[in-house]
This record gives sequence, structure tokens and C-alpha cells, in this order.
Amino acid sequence: MTVTREEISAVLIVRLGAQRNVHADIGIQQRMNVRRLIYSTALAAPVLYAAVNMTALQLIAHPTGELNPWYEEPWNDMLLEQLEQEVTHARNVTLGITLVLAAEAILIAVLDRLNHRSPSRSTVPTGVWFILYELTLVMGALLSPLTRVWLLNDDGDLEMMAPEWHSPALIAIPVLTLIGLIAWMSGPPDAVPGPRDER
Repeated sequence: MTVTREEISAVLIVRLGAQRNVHADIGIQQRMNVRRLIYSTALAAPVLYAAVNMTALQLIAHPTGELNPWYEEPWNDMLLEQLEQEVTHARNVTLGITLVLAAEAILIAVLDRLNHRSPSRSTVPTGVWFILYELTLVMGALLSPLTRVWLLNDDGDLEMMAPEWHSPALIAIPVLTLIGLIAWMSGPPDAVPGPRDER
């Protein structure tokens, strides 16, 4: 059986088209994976917030210096008990703020999923919650559980005993989250066009 030049050309065109489709699908999948990673990192802020504060509080709860920084005198049972109360209170505040952030993150994830399933794909509700989420993070960083705002005793300033990395790490969380949310919102839709989008 003789194969004509036209048939060979047709087969080559079909194969090239199939390869282009495969490469396009791989590219779309990679972009989707990157955006999901950015999105997941942004919504992981409650975990990061809790980890930074809890780690700092754990270090504060076990003072290594001989002198108490509040009164410049050696640690005694009364001062250690006061420290324990302040640390416990700060942990409870951290947990409360973390729960609020987690609730907002879950709501954003649900709205975003519903948004990508909707033909209209309005980003307004998700965007509004993104802003509220970011504002909560900023307020949580500025009003850290280690600051005087939350203290039971005005003399027990936990911020004096916080490790040096605590404040920069706390501030970095809303900054990185904002970058991640902007990247997510400004990116192209990650949904692959379905049958309803085909002409």
C-alpha cells in the first residue's frame, strides 16, 4: 500500500497538534500548582502566627537570666508564679486570635472554591474577606499577646523578655500574606475551561 505525501503531512500535523496540547496542559497544571502553593501559604498565616507566638512564649516561660527584668532582682517563687500567669494569659490570647484568623481563612477558601465553580466568577466577596483577613493579621501583629495591651499585671511586660526575632517574624507574616493574596487575586483563573465554555 502506497502512502501519499498528503497523508504523511496530515499525520505529522495531528501529532504536532497533540504534542502542543500536551505541553499546554502541562503548563496550565504547573501554573495552577504555583498559584495553589501561594494561596495555601497565604491561608497558612494562622498557623504561622500561632507558631511564632507560642515559641516565643515557651522561651519566656523558662527564663535563663538570674535577674527578673521587671524588678531587677533575682527570680523567686512569687515572680515565677506571676510569669506563669502572664504566659498562660498570653497563650490564651494567641489561641483566640488564631481561631479568628482560621475562621476567616476557611471562609475565604470556601468562597474562592464557590467562585471558581460559578459562571460569573465574581471576586468581590472573596476580595472583601481577603482585606478583612489581612487587617486582622496586621492588628494581631501590632497588638501582640506579648504587649501591655493584654497583660494581667502592668508590671509584667512580657515584651521585655521576648526573643529578638519575635517582632520581625510577627511583622513578616502579614507582609508575606499580603504578597501571596495579591499574587493569587491578580493571577489568571486556574479552572480549565469545561464544555460550557467551548464554542
